[in-house]
Amino acid sequence: MNCAPVIIPTLNRYEHFYQCLESLEKCSGAECTDVFVGLDYPPSEKYIAGWKKIDAYLAEKEKNNGFHKLVVYRRDYNCGIGVKPPHKSNVALLREVINESYDRIIYTEDDNVFSPNFLEYINKGLEKYEHDDSVWGVVGYAHPYQFKFGQNNHYRHNTDMSGWGYGTWNKTFAETVDFVKGGGFRKSFSTKNMLKALEHGWLRLFTYIYHCYHKGYASVNDGAITAYLILHDKYVITPTISKVRNIGWDDQGRSFQRGMKGVEVIAERHNSQPIDNDVHFEYKGDDTTYMDYNNKVAVRESDGYMSFGQFVVKLWKSFFKLPQ
Repeated sequence: MNCAPVIIPTLNRYEHFYQCLESLEKCSGAECTDVFVGLDYPPSEKYIAGWKKIDAYLAEKEKNNGFHKLVVYRRDYNCGIGVKPPHKSNVALLREVINESYDRIIYTEDDNVFSPNFLEYINKGLEKYEHDDSVWGVVGYAHPYQFKFGQNNHYRHNTDMSGWGYGTWNKTFAETVDFVKGGGFRKSFSTKNMLKALEHGWLRLFTYIYHCYHKGYASVNDGAITAYLILHDKYVITPTISKVRNIGWDDQGRSFQRGMKGVEVIAERHNSQPIDNDVHFEYKGDDTTYMDYNNKVAVRESDGYMSFGQFVVKLWKSFFKLPQ
């Protein structure tokens, strides 16, 4: 199996990071996987205690672990997660390392817990779809929506792309970055593309318009990637049973949005989400089964669902905040 390297940026969430790395180490294929951790420098006093715990844990883990290689980059200043050029974020620095020696990558945040077959599923998917231009990458997380499936154990999706543990090829990701940061959305702006985005819901139309008119620093986040997929008729491969559980639903992470309607219910659903317990994975079935139906389900059941009224209000407010 061609084992892609894994990058994990982290800072101070020791309990989350511990569960993340320990579950990854238990995956089939861990023994042939190179793992690169970027331990960012604490930006203020409140981050130091957790940062020290992670640093001490990694110092012991570097001596004895089940990976092919575990490399830790300890930053000597705070790189952050979305800083503006010419500075580079912790993630961007990790990606640069991968680009030097590998042609593919697996990315995860530090608050994900993995199924035993996560690495096998991602790596086999990257091999299977390497020459399929319509596939952007392989995602390990499956949203807990009421999707339909046939005999397939994976499916194509492009309405609600999740960055909670995914694999892609360096060339593919570089093309996405060039498009997002190079003004690709603005250049693509048209009624046709607005209607194309609207087929995936008001949230995706808002995301598309926002990026078309945003002249400032553009982040290549889940929303931007999803809009890119829609415009270019590309998809991510997603498992029918999630290989990832996100445990970052507390006020330490960005997933938790205090004051968001129904956030406690959403948090509980994610924290307790069942994930695959199988050790190995083999791709089975047709990945296009129920594809159109499932994309519509994702619009209707999305945690970030947006109505027409919400779309109008958010778009109106955003235009007053967009950099000129």
